[in-house]
Amino acid sequence: MTVLERPKTTLHFAQSLDGRIALPGVRTPLSSHEGVLLAHRARAEHDAVLVGRATVAIDDPRLAAVGHETRQPRRIVLASTLDVRAGARVLQGGPGTLVVGVEGRASDAARSRLEGEGATVKLVAAGEGGLVSLPAALAAIRAWGVERLLVEGGSRVLSSFLRGRLADEATVEIVPRFLGAPAVPAVGEVGVVRLEHAITIEDPTIERAGESVIVRGRLVY
Repeated sequence: MTVLERPKTTLHFAQSLDGRIALPGVRTPLSSHEGVLLAHRARAEHDAVLVGRATVAIDDPRLAAVGHETRQPRRIVLASTLDVRAGARVLQGGPGTLVVGVEGRASDAARSRLEGEGATVKLVAAGEGGLVSLPAALAAIRAWGVERLLVEGGSRVLSSFLRGRLADEATVEIVPRFLGAPAVPAVGEVGVVRLEHAITIEDPTIERAGESVIVRGRLVY
């Protein structure tokens, strides 16, 4: 099988003590003030920031590195049918936005609308469940000039990167709150069926960020 070139990829997200990242269907800003500053610095240290379509629909993020105006990342959205709403902040200003969809699922009208709003559109093969194939998307992202990629979510995107063994590092902000069900889990099924096969962070560094704890390091599969 051909190995496609991809960017060096870091997962970065905040979660509650019980591993939840959001309440269902609503914007849920979990991070501490210090955690937000850390996230903006991480954006500035990467070439691009990636999220899924659902994150854009619920949070409407700019994906900017606030306080780092001279080092702004490009923005990437995974949207199988290119259904990113008109006027979304991720499409406005900044150094450029790439929307990745699936060949045969995205309409010409949706592509034309996004390109009319200034976005670059790439269509790639379908992966599991008819969604964007991550290896193909990462190859397109690397060809777009991205060498260091920051992935912020949401849950389905984070799970897919881990399940595909396509992330190199992780930074997780653990916030001292419990959200419980039906809040959205940070990570779903990632193909681990035995404890010894768990995905681990090797030699993690642990630090405080206000009320939160930050765990970061290299992912080992």
